[in-house]
Amino acid sequence: MDNNVSNTIERVILVGISCDGGADYISRQDAQVSLDELGALAETCGSEIVGRLIQARSGPDNAYYIGKGKIEELKELGEATEADTVIFDDDLTGAHIRNIEEATGLKVIDRTMLILDIFATRAVSNEGKLQVELAQMKYRLPRLIGLGKALSRQGGGIGTRGPGESKLVSDRKHIHRRITALEAKLKQMEKSRELLRKNRQRTGIPTVAIVGYTNAGKSTLMNALCASDCLAENKLFATLDTTTRRYSLPEGREILMIDTVGFIRKLPHNIVEAFKSTLEEAMEADILIHLCDASDPQLDNHIRVVDNLLTELHARDTDPILVFNKCDTLADGEDPIVSYEYRHRRPIMISAVTGQGLKELTDALSDRVNNNTTREWVLIPWAQSGTENWIRENAVVLEAHNVEQGRLLNILVENRFMDRISSIITEVRP
Repeated sequence: MDNNVSNTIERVILVGISCDGGADYISRQDAQVSLDELGALAETCGSEIVGRLIQARSGPDNAYYIGKGKIEELKELGEATEADTVIFDDDLTGAHIRNIEEATGLKVIDRTMLILDIFATRAVSNEGKLQVELAQMKYRLPRLIGLGKALSRQGGGIGTRGPGESKLVSDRKHIHRRITALEAKLKQMEKSRELLRKNRQRTGIPTVAIVGYTNAGKSTLMNALCASDCLAENKLFATLDTTTRRYSLPEGREILMIDTVGFIRKLPHNIVEAFKSTLEEAMEADILIHLCDASDPQLDNHIRVVDNLLTELHARDTDPILVFNKCDTLADGEDPIVSYEYRHRRPIMISAVTGQGLKELTDALSDRVNNNTTREWVLIPWAQSGTENWIRENAVVLEAHNVEQGRLLNILVENRFMDRISSIITEVRP
Protein backbone atom coordinates (compact mmCIF):
# COMPACT_ATOMS: atom_id res chain seq x y z
CA MET A 1 0.00 0.00 0.00
CA ASP A 2 1.22 3.53 -0.83
CA ASN A 3 1.02 5.38 2.47
CA ASN A 4 1.18 8.72 0.70
CA VAL A 5 -2.15 8.21 -1.04
CA SER A 6 -4.77 9.37 1.42
CA ASN A 7 -7.79 8.12 -0.54
CA THR A 8 -6.59 4.50 -0.75
CA ILE A 9 -8.98 2.14 1.03
CA GLU A 10 -7.19 0.63 4.01
CA ARG A 11 -7.67 -3.06 4.74
CA VAL A 12 -8.12 -3.31 8.48
CA ILE A 13 -7.98 -6.00 11.16
CA LEU A 14 -9.76 -5.30 14.46
CA VAL A 15 -8.33 -6.55 17.77
CA GLY A 16 -9.83 -6.61 21.26
CA ILE A 17 -9.63 -8.51 24.52
CA SER A 18 -12.14 -9.99 26.94
CA CYS A 19 -11.11 -10.09 30.58
CA ASP A 20 -12.16 -13.21 32.47
CA GLY A 21 -12.16 -11.85 35.99
CA GLY A 22 -11.54 -9.03 38.44
CA ALA A 23 -12.74 -5.44 38.43
CA ASP A 24 -11.96 -5.10 34.71
CA TYR A 25 -14.21 -8.02 33.71
CA ILE A 26 -15.33 -7.84 30.08
CA SER A 27 -17.43 -10.70 28.74
CA ARG A 28 -16.72 -12.06 25.28
CA GLN A 29 -20.14 -10.85 24.17
CA ASP A 30 -19.37 -7.30 25.37
CA ALA A 31 -15.99 -7.46 23.63
CA GLN A 32 -17.73 -8.54 20.41
CA VAL A 33 -20.20 -5.65 20.66
CA SER A 34 -17.40 -3.17 21.30
CA LEU A 35 -15.47 -4.55 18.33
CA ASP A 36 -18.60 -4.19 16.14
CA GLU A 37 -18.71 -0.52 17.08
CA LEU A 38 -14.97 -0.19 16.39
CA GLY A 39 -15.61 -1.64 12.95
CA ALA A 40 -18.37 0.91 12.31
CA LEU A 41 -15.96 3.67 13.30
CA ALA A 42 -13.32 2.30 10.92
CA GLU A 43 -15.84 2.05 8.09
CA THR A 44 -16.79 5.67 8.75
CA CYS A 45 -13.19 6.45 7.75
CA GLY A 46 -13.66 4.49 4.52
CA SER A 47 -11.79 1.37 5.59
CA GLU A 48 -12.56 -2.24 4.70
CA ILE A 49 -12.69 -4.71 7.59
CA VAL A 50 -10.88 -7.89 6.54
CA GLY A 51 -10.44 -9.65 9.88
CA ARG A 52 -10.92 -9.52 13.64
CA LEU A 53 -9.36 -11.13 16.70
CA ILE A 54 -10.48 -11.31 20.33
CA GLN A 55 -8.27 -12.80 23.02
CA ALA A 56 -9.44 -13.82 26.50
CA ARG A 57 -6.90 -12.58 29.04
CA SER A 58 -6.75 -11.46 32.66
CA GLY A 59 -5.55 -8.07 31.36
CA PRO A 60 -3.53 -6.40 28.59
CA ASP A 61 0.00 -7.70 27.96
CA ASN A 62 2.70 -5.16 28.88
CA ALA A 63 4.64 -5.62 25.66
CA TYR A 64 2.06 -6.43 22.97
CA TYR A 65 -1.38 -5.75 24.54
CA ILE A 66 -2.30 -9.28 23.38
CA GLY A 67 -0.11 -12.32 24.03
CA LYS A 68 2.93 -13.12 21.90
CA GLY A 69 1.21 -16.19 20.44
CA LYS A 70 -1.73 -14.03 19.38
CA ILE A 71 0.71 -11.58 17.82
CA GLU A 72 1.96 -14.38 15.58
CA GLU A 73 -1.63 -15.19 14.68
CA LEU A 74 -2.22 -11.51 13.90
CA LYS A 75 0.84 -11.42 11.64
CA GLU A 76 -0.37 -14.51 9.74
CA LEU A 77 -3.89 -13.07 9.43
CA GLY A 78 -2.42 -9.84 8.10
CA GLU A 79 -0.48 -11.69 5.43
CA ALA A 80 -3.45 -13.88 4.48
CA THR A 81 -5.85 -10.92 4.14
CA GLU A 82 -3.30 -8.48 2.70
CA ALA A 83 -4.17 -6.09 5.52
CA ASP A 84 -2.48 -2.70 5.88
CA THR A 85 -3.60 -1.67 9.34
CA VAL A 86 -4.56 -3.15 12.69
CA ILE A 87 -6.87 -1.21 15.01
CA PHE A 88 -6.99 -2.07 18.72
CA ASP A 89 -10.14 -1.46 20.75
CA ASP A 90 -8.38 0.22 23.67
CA ASP A 91 -5.63 2.76 24.16
CA LEU A 92 -2.10 1.57 23.47
CA THR A 93 1.17 2.89 24.86
CA GLY A 94 3.98 4.07 22.63
CA ALA A 95 5.84 0.86 23.45
CA HIS A 96 2.81 -1.24 22.45
CA ILE A 97 2.61 0.50 19.09
CA ARG A 98 6.31 0.13 18.36
CA ASN A 99 6.45 -3.53 19.42
CA ILE A 100 3.35 -4.58 17.47
CA GLU A 101 4.43 -2.75 14.30
CA GLU A 102 7.85 -4.39 14.43
CA ALA A 103 6.36 -7.84 15.05
CA THR A 104 3.62 -7.70 12.40
CA GLY A 105 4.74 -5.20 9.78
CA LEU A 106 1.30 -3.55 10.02
CA LYS A 107 0.44 0.05 10.80
CA VAL A 108 -0.99 0.11 14.33
CA ILE A 109 -3.54 2.55 15.73
CA ASP A 110 -5.92 2.37 18.69
CA ARG A 111 -9.50 3.40 19.40
CA THR A 112 -8.63 6.95 20.48
CA MET A 113 -6.48 7.58 17.39
CA LEU A 114 -9.38 6.38 15.25
CA ILE A 115 -11.94 8.63 16.93
CA LEU A 116 -9.58 11.60 16.74
CA ASP A 117 -9.13 10.90 13.04
CA ILE A 118 -12.91 10.99 12.50
CA PHE A 119 -13.14 14.22 14.47
CA ALA A 120 -10.34 15.70 12.33
CA THR A 121 -12.33 15.08 9.15
CA ARG A 122 -15.61 16.39 10.64
CA ALA A 123 -14.51 19.62 12.35
CA VAL A 124 -15.87 22.63 10.46
CA SER A 125 -15.61 25.63 12.77
CA ASN A 126 -12.30 27.18 13.77
CA GLU A 127 -12.98 26.24 17.39
CA GLY A 128 -13.72 22.63 16.44
CA LYS A 129 -10.48 22.35 14.49
CA LEU A 130 -8.48 23.79 17.39
CA GLN A 131 -10.17 21.40 19.82
CA VAL A 132 -9.30 18.40 17.63
CA GLU A 133 -5.70 19.49 17.25
CA LEU A 134 -5.37 19.99 21.01
CA ALA A 135 -6.75 16.50 21.67
CA GLN A 136 -4.37 15.03 19.08
CA MET A 137 -1.36 16.81 20.57
CA LYS A 138 -2.15 15.73 24.13
CA TYR A 139 -2.73 12.16 23.03
CA ARG A 140 0.42 11.86 20.94
CA LEU A 141 2.84 13.66 23.28
CA PRO A 142 3.45 10.70 25.65
CA ARG A 143 3.57 8.31 22.69
CA LEU A 144 6.20 10.06 20.57
CA ILE A 145 8.59 7.11 20.62
CA GLY A 146 6.03 4.57 19.47
CA LEU A 147 4.39 6.95 17.02
CA GLY A 148 7.62 7.94 15.31
CA LYS A 149 6.85 5.94 12.16
CA ALA A 150 3.19 6.97 12.09
CA LEU A 151 4.04 10.67 12.32
CA SER A 152 6.23 10.37 9.24
CA ARG A 153 3.26 9.12 7.17
CA GLN A 154 1.70 12.54 6.47
CA GLY A 155 -1.61 11.94 4.72
CA GLY A 156 -1.11 8.21 5.14
CA GLY A 157 -4.63 7.21 6.10
CA ILE A 158 -6.31 6.62 9.46
CA GLY A 159 -4.55 8.14 12.44
CA THR A 160 -2.45 10.62 10.44
CA ARG A 161 -5.07 13.18 9.41
CA GLY A 162 -6.12 16.39 11.07
CA PRO A 163 -5.54 20.10 11.24
CA GLY A 164 -2.32 19.64 13.16
CA GLU A 165 -0.58 16.72 11.51
CA SER A 166 2.07 18.83 9.73
CA LYS A 167 3.09 20.30 13.10
CA LEU A 168 3.34 16.97 14.92
CA VAL A 169 7.07 16.34 15.06
CA SER A 170 9.07 14.45 17.65
CA ASP A 171 10.06 17.61 19.49
CA ARG A 172 8.53 17.70 22.94
CA LYS A 173 9.30 21.38 23.51
CA HIS A 174 7.58 22.34 20.28
CA ILE A 175 4.50 20.25 21.12
CA HIS A 176 4.32 21.70 24.64
CA ARG A 177 4.45 25.23 23.17
CA ARG A 178 1.74 24.33 20.67
CA ILE A 179 -0.48 22.89 23.40
CA THR A 180 -0.07 26.08 25.44
CA ALA A 181 -0.95 28.22 22.42
CA LEU A 182 -4.02 26.11 21.58
CA GLU A 183 -5.26 26.20 25.17
CA ALA A 184 -4.89 30.00 25.21
CA LYS A 185 -6.90 30.38 21.98
CA LEU A 186 -9.62 28.04 23.21
CA LYS A 187 -9.73 29.83 26.56
CA GLN A 188 -10.45 33.08 24.73
CA MET A 189 -13.19 31.38 22.71
CA GLU A 190 -14.57 29.93 25.94
CA LYS A 191 -14.86 33.44 27.39
CA SER A 192 -16.77 34.58 24.30
CA ARG A 193 -19.04 31.55 24.55
CA GLU A 194 -19.67 32.27 28.25
CA LEU A 195 -20.56 35.88 27.43
CA LEU A 196 -23.04 34.74 24.77
CA ARG A 197 -24.53 32.26 27.23
CA LYS A 198 -25.03 34.99 29.86
CA ASN A 199 -26.62 37.25 27.27
CA ARG A 200 -29.04 34.47 26.36
CA GLN A 201 -29.88 33.96 30.02
CA ARG A 202 -30.72 37.66 30.35
CA THR A 203 -33.20 37.38 27.49
CA GLY A 204 -35.02 34.63 29.36
CA ILE A 205 -35.09 32.32 26.34
CA PRO A 206 -34.87 28.74 27.65
CA THR A 207 -32.21 26.50 26.14
CA VAL A 208 -32.85 22.89 25.14
CA ALA A 209 -29.92 20.64 24.24
CA ILE A 210 -30.33 17.41 22.27
CA VAL A 211 -27.88 14.84 23.61
CA GLY A 212 -27.47 11.15 22.90
CA TYR A 213 -25.36 8.37 21.54
CA THR A 214 -23.72 9.01 18.20
CA ASN A 215 -25.98 8.42 15.19
CA ALA A 216 -29.18 8.57 17.25
CA GLY A 217 -30.63 11.17 14.85
CA LYS A 218 -29.99 14.40 16.77
CA SER A 219 -29.35 16.55 13.68
CA THR A 220 -32.36 15.04 11.89
CA LEU A 221 -34.57 15.95 14.86
CA MET A 222 -33.10 19.45 14.90
CA ASN A 223 -33.91 19.85 11.21
CA ALA A 224 -37.44 18.51 11.69
CA LEU A 225 -38.26 20.89 14.54
CA CYS A 226 -36.44 24.01 13.39
CA ALA A 227 -36.64 23.64 9.60
CA SER A 228 -32.85 24.01 9.66
CA ASP A 229 -30.13 22.52 7.50
CA CYS A 230 -27.83 20.79 9.99
CA LEU A 231 -25.75 18.03 8.43
CA ALA A 232 -27.62 14.76 8.98
CA GLU A 233 -26.02 11.53 7.79
CA ASN A 234 -26.32 7.89 8.78
CA LYS A 235 -22.75 7.93 10.07
CA LEU A 236 -21.05 7.95 13.45
CA PHE A 237 -20.10 11.49 14.51
CA ALA A 238 -21.71 13.14 11.48
CA THR A 239 -22.07 16.25 13.68
CA LEU A 240 -19.08 17.62 15.56
CA ASP A 241 -19.61 21.36 15.92
CA THR A 242 -22.39 22.58 18.19
CA THR A 243 -25.31 24.20 16.34
CA THR A 244 -27.96 26.48 17.90
CA ARG A 245 -31.33 27.32 16.33
CA ARG A 246 -34.44 29.19 17.50
CA TYR A 247 -37.70 27.27 17.78
CA SER A 248 -41.20 28.50 18.65
CA LEU A 249 -43.29 26.25 20.88
CA PRO A 250 -46.99 25.79 20.02
CA GLU A 251 -48.05 28.57 22.43
CA GLY A 252 -45.61 30.93 20.73
CA ARG A 253 -42.82 31.00 23.33
CA GLU A 254 -39.33 30.84 21.83
CA ILE A 255 -36.62 28.42 22.92
CA LEU A 256 -33.09 27.79 21.69
CA MET A 257 -32.36 24.28 20.45
CA ILE A 258 -28.74 23.07 20.68
CA ASP A 259 -27.46 20.15 18.59
CA THR A 260 -24.42 18.47 20.17
CA VAL A 261 -21.65 16.01 19.36
CA GLY A 262 -22.72 12.41 19.97
CA PHE A 263 -21.48 10.37 22.91
CA ILE A 264 -19.89 6.94 22.63
CA ARG A 265 -18.58 4.26 24.96
CA LYS A 266 -14.92 4.68 25.90
CA LEU A 267 -15.10 8.36 24.92
CA PRO A 268 -11.43 9.37 25.10
CA HIS A 269 -10.53 11.65 28.01
CA ASN A 270 -8.55 13.96 25.72
CA ILE A 271 -11.66 14.56 23.63
CA VAL A 272 -13.82 15.30 26.68
CA GLU A 273 -11.18 17.72 27.98
CA ALA A 274 -10.57 19.46 24.63
CA PHE A 275 -14.31 19.82 23.94
CA LYS A 276 -15.11 20.89 27.48
CA SER A 277 -16.34 24.37 26.55
CA THR A 278 -18.49 22.97 23.73
CA LEU A 279 -19.95 20.28 25.97
CA GLU A 280 -20.63 22.89 28.66
CA GLU A 281 -22.94 24.61 26.18
CA ALA A 282 -25.15 21.53 26.39
CA MET A 283 -24.53 20.77 30.06
CA GLU A 284 -25.67 24.29 31.04
CA ALA A 285 -28.91 23.95 29.07
CA ASP A 286 -32.15 24.38 30.99
CA ILE A 287 -33.63 21.19 29.48
CA LEU A 288 -32.04 18.11 27.95
CA ILE A 289 -33.58 15.82 25.36
CA HIS A 290 -31.87 12.43 25.62
CA LEU A 291 -32.40 11.03 22.12
CA CYS A 292 -31.97 7.29 21.51
CA ASP A 293 -32.06 5.03 18.46
CA ALA A 294 -34.98 2.73 19.27
CA SER A 295 -33.92 0.28 16.55
CA ASP A 296 -30.40 -0.27 17.91
CA PRO A 297 -29.95 -3.65 19.63
CA GLN A 298 -27.55 -1.91 22.05
CA LEU A 299 -30.18 0.64 23.08
CA ASP A 300 -29.99 -0.27 26.76
CA ASN A 301 -26.21 0.07 26.89
CA HIS A 302 -26.30 3.34 24.94
CA ILE A 303 -28.76 4.86 27.43
CA ARG A 304 -26.47 3.85 30.27
CA VAL A 305 -23.37 5.32 28.57
CA VAL A 306 -25.07 8.69 27.99
CA ASP A 307 -26.56 8.80 31.50
CA ASN A 308 -23.14 8.14 33.03
CA LEU A 309 -21.49 10.84 30.91
CA LEU A 310 -24.19 13.39 31.79
CA THR A 311 -23.59 12.66 35.47
CA GLU A 312 -19.82 12.90 35.00
CA LEU A 313 -20.17 16.23 33.20
CA HIS A 314 -22.53 17.61 35.90
CA ALA A 315 -25.43 18.43 33.59
CA ARG A 316 -27.77 21.05 35.03
CA ASP A 317 -30.89 19.11 33.98
CA THR A 318 -30.72 15.89 35.99
CA ASP A 319 -33.98 14.51 34.55
CA PRO A 320 -33.72 14.65 30.74
CA ILE A 321 -36.72 14.01 28.52
CA LEU A 322 -36.11 10.47 27.22
CA VAL A 323 -37.01 10.17 23.52
CA PHE A 324 -36.84 7.04 21.35
CA ASN A 325 -36.21 7.96 17.70
CA LYS A 326 -36.42 5.92 14.47
CA CYS A 327 -39.63 4.21 15.62
CA ASP A 328 -40.72 4.05 11.98
CA THR A 329 -38.07 1.36 11.47
CA LEU A 330 -39.55 -0.95 14.12
CA ALA A 331 -41.79 -3.83 13.14
CA ASP A 332 -45.47 -3.54 14.10
CA GLY A 333 -45.82 -4.22 17.81
CA GLU A 334 -42.06 -4.39 18.36
CA ASP A 335 -41.01 -3.10 21.77
CA PRO A 336 -37.50 -1.64 22.08
CA ILE A 337 -35.34 -3.74 24.40
CA VAL A 338 -34.81 -1.65 27.50
CA SER A 339 -34.04 -2.94 30.98
CA TYR A 340 -36.41 -2.41 33.87
CA GLU A 341 -34.34 0.40 35.39
CA TYR A 342 -35.34 2.70 32.49
CA ARG A 343 -38.99 1.75 32.11
CA HIS A 344 -40.19 4.22 34.75
CA ARG A 345 -38.98 7.08 32.53
CA ARG A 346 -41.69 6.38 29.93
CA PRO A 347 -39.92 7.48 26.76
CA ILE A 348 -41.65 9.52 24.04
CA MET A 349 -41.71 7.49 20.81
CA ILE A 350 -40.93 9.52 17.67
CA SER A 351 -39.61 9.42 14.14
CA ALA A 352 -37.72 12.56 13.19
CA VAL A 353 -38.01 11.46 9.54
CA THR A 354 -41.80 10.92 9.34
CA GLY A 355 -42.86 13.35 12.07
CA GLN A 356 -44.43 10.64 14.22
CA GLY A 357 -44.61 11.72 17.88
CA LEU A 358 -43.20 15.23 17.35
CA LYS A 359 -46.37 16.87 18.72
CA GLU A 360 -46.07 14.82 21.91
CA LEU A 361 -42.44 15.89 22.19
CA THR A 362 -43.19 19.60 21.70
CA ASP A 363 -46.03 19.34 24.25
CA ALA A 364 -43.58 17.82 26.73
CA LEU A 365 -41.13 20.65 26.04
CA SER A 366 -43.88 23.23 26.63
CA ASP A 367 -44.81 21.61 29.93
CA ARG A 368 -41.17 21.46 31.03
CA VAL A 369 -40.49 25.10 30.07
CA ASN A 370 -43.61 26.34 31.84
CA ASN A 371 -42.85 24.25 34.92
CA ASN A 372 -39.30 25.57 35.06
CA THR A 373 -40.23 29.26 35.26
CA THR A 374 -42.48 31.50 37.35
CA ARG A 375 -43.80 35.00 36.73
CA GLU A 376 -43.86 37.18 39.85
CA TRP A 377 -43.98 40.78 41.06
CA VAL A 378 -41.10 41.74 43.37
CA LEU A 379 -40.66 44.89 45.42
CA ILE A 380 -37.07 45.99 46.03
CA PRO A 381 -36.72 48.59 48.82
CA TRP A 382 -34.68 51.66 47.91
CA ALA A 383 -32.09 50.66 50.51
CA GLN A 384 -31.50 47.34 48.70
CA SER A 385 -31.14 48.66 45.15
CA GLY A 386 -28.20 46.33 44.50
CA THR A 387 -30.65 43.42 44.46
CA GLU A 388 -32.05 44.66 41.15
CA ASN A 389 -28.68 44.11 39.46
CA TRP A 390 -28.67 40.46 40.58
CA ILE A 391 -32.26 39.98 39.39
CA ARG A 392 -31.50 41.45 35.97
CA GLU A 393 -28.57 39.04 35.62
CA ASN A 394 -30.62 35.97 36.56
CA ALA A 395 -34.18 36.71 35.43
CA VAL A 396 -36.12 38.51 32.71
CA VAL A 397 -37.55 41.88 33.77
CA LEU A 398 -40.85 42.31 31.95
CA GLU A 399 -41.88 45.58 33.64
CA ALA A 400 -40.21 48.06 36.00
CA HIS A 401 -41.86 50.88 38.00
CA ASN A 402 -40.79 53.36 40.66
CA VAL A 403 -43.16 53.31 43.65
CA GLU A 404 -43.03 54.94 47.08
CA GLN A 405 -41.45 51.90 48.77
CA GLY A 406 -38.84 51.19 46.09
CA ARG A 407 -38.54 49.47 42.67
CA LEU A 408 -41.43 47.26 41.57
CA LEU A 409 -40.46 44.64 38.98
CA ASN A 410 -42.50 42.08 37.08
CA ILE A 411 -40.08 39.23 36.37
CA LEU A 412 -39.92 35.83 34.71
CA VAL A 413 -37.55 33.70 36.76
CA GLU A 414 -36.37 30.10 36.79
CA ASN A 415 -37.71 28.13 39.73
CA ARG A 416 -34.19 27.34 40.94
CA PHE A 417 -33.81 31.03 41.97
CA MET A 418 -37.15 31.25 43.77
CA ASP A 419 -35.76 30.58 47.24
CA ARG A 420 -33.43 33.55 46.94
CA ILE A 421 -36.13 36.02 45.87
CA SER A 422 -39.10 34.66 47.85
CA SER A 423 -38.66 37.28 50.59
CA ILE A 424 -39.28 40.17 48.17
CA ILE A 425 -42.26 38.74 46.28
CA THR A 426 -45.21 41.13 46.64
CA GLU A 427 -48.88 41.33 45.76
CA VAL A 428 -48.48 45.04 44.95
CA ARG A 429 -49.31 46.05 41.38
CA PRO A 430 -48.48 49.39 39.71
